[in-house]
Amino acid sequence: MGNAYSMGDLLDFLSHASERGLMPAATATSLAVAVRNVLSVLTESEQDDLSRLDIDAVIKRFVNKRARDFNPSSLKEYGRRVHRAIDLFQRWRDDPSNFSVKTRATNAARKKQRNGGNDIRGADTADVEIREPVTATQRGAYSSSIPIRTDWVVTVTNIPADLTNAEAERLATFIRMLAVE
Repeated sequence: MGNAYSMGDLLDFLSHASERGLMPAATATSLAVAVRNVLSVLTESEQDDLSRLDIDAVIKRFVNKRARDFNPSSLKEYGRRVHRAIDLFQRWRDDPSNFSVKTRATNAARKKQRNGGNDIRGADTADVEIREPVTATQRGAYSSSIPIRTDWVVTVTNIPADLTNAEAERLATFIRMLAVE
């Protein structure tokens, strides 16, 4: 196997890693979103061989092109995620049989581990707040379906009835982040 790899290879790896449990699905998704967004500034031929590119220069191109679309901390996070995705991909290619991803253990996960895998609700939960998830059937929340193409409808659930402008803007910013140009 040579050193060349494409944007498609990188995205395929992230999908594979998520499907096979090599990394949390949310991690793989966030890395893939960053890769798609940042590398969208590349030409097709540049996307075909990422190994020849200066990734920091590519991130700078992205920042210069999309600075108005994101806040500065999001731009930095995208750059960090692209570097991490490429690093993980290269580590996996170098030694797939020993590949693993370190993830942060949450307070809840650490408590569960300390309690021998028992649900933390049975343990002392003084420093852990447990909330039941809001579902669309609960009072004060609703769902909405939005047709975005003739053959595609997106459904948004758990929208609070008292959604604020700031919360709506945060959701809109997240959706804009998912767009591939």
